[in-house]
Amino acid sequence: MVADTAYYDLLEIHVTADEGEIKRAYKRKAMQHHPDKNPDDPLAHETFQKIGQAYETLSDPNLRESYDKYGPDGPSSSSHGGDMDDLFASMFGASFTFDSAGPSRRSKPSRGQDTNVRYEVSLEEVYKGKTVRMSLERDRLCGGCRGSGARPNAVPVKCGTCEGKGSIYVQRHLGPNLVGRMKEECTACQGEGKRVRDREKCKRCKGAKVVKEKKQVEFDIKPGTLDGERIALRGEGDEASEIPPGDVIFQIRHRPHPLFRPRPSGRPHDLSMTLPLSLSEALLGFSRVAFVHLDGRGIRLVSPRGQRVIRPSEELVIKGEGLPMRYNDGKGDLWIKFEIEMPGTSWVARQDPEVSYRLLSFSSWSMSDDLLLSCSIDAKKRWQRKRVPLKEQGSKVQLPGPLGDIVPLPKVIDIRYLSDP
Repeated sequence: MVADTAYYDLLEIHVTADEGEIKRAYKRKAMQHHPDKNPDDPLAHETFQKIGQAYETLSDPNLRESYDKYGPDGPSSSSHGGDMDDLFASMFGASFTFDSAGPSRRSKPSRGQDTNVRYEVSLEEVYKGKTVRMSLERDRLCGGCRGSGARPNAVPVKCGTCEGKGSIYVQRHLGPNLVGRMKEECTACQGEGKRVRDREKCKRCKGAKVVKEKKQVEFDIKPGTLDGERIALRGEGDEASEIPPGDVIFQIRHRPHPLFRPRPSGRPHDLSMTLPLSLSEALLGFSRVAFVHLDGRGIRLVSPRGQRVIRPSEELVIKGEGLPMRYNDGKGDLWIKFEIEMPGTSWVARQDPEVSYRLLSFSSWSMSDDLLLSCSIDAKKRWQRKRVPLKEQGSKVQLPGPLGDIVPLPKVIDIRYLSDP
C-alpha cells in the first residue's frame, strides 16, 4: 500500500504502473492540459506544472520509492525549480506546436472574460416567475483611442519587464515541498510584449484601452428556475482589444423561505414543510386553512374526525403543489411533515388522571401492572420490546437474548421513572 496516490491519480494510472505506462500517461495528460491548448483556462498552467512534477517523481525509481513510502513530504522529496516547458519539449520535440503554422506565442483568448453575478430570488418569485431589470457596470473599448491605449501616431516600445516576450516566469508553491516555475502573462504589457510610453498614453483611458460604462439589462427568470441555474446574456460582458466581448452570467440562488424548503431526497421541484398540529387535531381530526402557498392561495387540509390518527413526524404528500417545471406544464409535489404539539404540565395538573388515562390508553396492557420497554440493538436499528413489572423499577432487568443471527441486545439496563432526578 502506498502512502499517497495523488500523483497516480493525476496521471490516471494504477499504483503498479510500469515505466512505459507512466510515460504514455504523461504524454496524454500533458497534451490535454498544455496552456497553449487551453488559453481560456486560468488553471491550465498550474495543472500542467503538477502533471510534470508527478511524472518526474514517478519516472525516477528512487523518488518513486520514497513517494510510495512517505508521500510528497518524504526524505527524498525536493523542491522542483525546473521549467515544465523544457520537460514537454524533451518529450515531444522543441519545435512542437499546437498551431500548424509553426511555433508561436500563447494565443489570445477567443473572447472577453465572462462576468459572473450571483442573483438571489425568493421562492415566491421562483414559483411565479420574474422579469429582472438592473444596471450593470462593464468595460467598453475607449472611443478616444479605439482600444489602442495610445494617442494618434504614438510608437510602442519593447516591454522592459518581459523583454518583449509577453510572458514571464514566476515561482509558485504547488504543494508540500513543491515549487514550480510557471509562465504567466506579463502584467506590464498585458502579454503584448510592447507598451506605450506614459506621455503617449490616451488621455481618456490613461492607457487602459477600456473605460467603464453602465448599461440597463433585462432578463427573465422563468417559473420553476432551480437553485444554481445560470442565465447568460450573450455579449454583454467586458470588451477587450481585438476580441469579442464576453457574457454576463447570472447564477440564480434561492433565498431561504420561512415555511417551504427543498426536499433533499426528492425531485428537484419537490418542496417540503413542517406543519404543527395540536394533540386534539392529531387524535380527533381537523379542517382548516393550514398555510398560504407561494402564489397566495390558502390551502385547507382536512383530516376527517374518527378516521385516522396523525402520528409525530408522519408525512403527507400533496401531488402537484411543488415548484413548476420549466419545460412542461407539470409541478413537483409538496411533502408535509406533522409536528404534534403536546400539552404542558399545567394542563396535566388540571385533569383527572384516571379519566385521562382511560381516554388516552391505546395499549392492551395495564399501566398499573407493567411497563413496556423498548431497546435498540445496534446500527441495524432493529427494536425489541419487553414488559417489565413496575415493582422492578430501579433494578437490573435482563433483556431478551439473540434473535436468530441478529446481534444480541445489551444484557442489562437500568430502569428509572422519568420524574427521577
